[in-house]
Amino acid sequence: LGDVLETAHRMGINTMNDGLSAYGLSLALGTAEASLLDMTYAYSVFDNNGVMVGTPVPPFNARDGYRQLNPVSVLRIETAEGEVLWEYGQDKGTFDRRPVLESGIAYMITDILSDTDARIPAFPRGNVLELSRPAAVKTGTSDDFRDSWTIGYTPQYTVGIWVGNNDNTSMTDVTGIVGAAPIWNAIMEYIHVSDGLPVEEWTVPPTIV
Repeated sequence: LGDVLETAHRMGINTMNDGLSAYGLSLALGTAEASLLDMTYAYSVFDNNGVMVGTPVPPFNARDGYRQLNPVSVLRIETAEGEVLWEYGQDKGTFDRRPVLESGIAYMITDILSDTDARIPAFPRGNVLELSRPAAVKTGTSDDFRDSWTIGYTPQYTVGIWVGNNDNTSMTDVTGIVGAAPIWNAIMEYIHVSDGLPVEEWTVPPTIV
């Protein structure tokens, strides 16, 4: 469990810091709290073959063993008329890149999450996890249907979706595939088509045989 928590922190998860004794093997099923931004950021490391991209964590917020880069969650602020009030890069440096996971391991996770045939026993062919291009994706559902998750990526974009009630009350039979996944599918298809992005595969690292 120590190695799992250490890897999660290094990949971008800033929660799960209650000490080793607070967690058990059920951690593999998602029994610890994590934010949508942190989880999506961690998945982007898989997408980049083990490389984290972001801005350096300010020295006063840096913690040993945790991520050294932060995601950029706001790229631009505009008025209703379209006037740009602020844009990333005006008062900050460019993105930094740091390897945090061996590229072969990251690629194998991507290969698993993008295997559409392996999903068929749970989600029949033509389900909303399938895009018009290769995509790696994972759903999740918390106890009592309080949270519906879908996080997935292509070589160009990583997108995370959460569906739930603001007061943390249970939904009615809203799983990850029913609640978050259709939104994820619609957003992914839209941003790739609107940007005119080509269909791409992930680069196979030289350590993969």
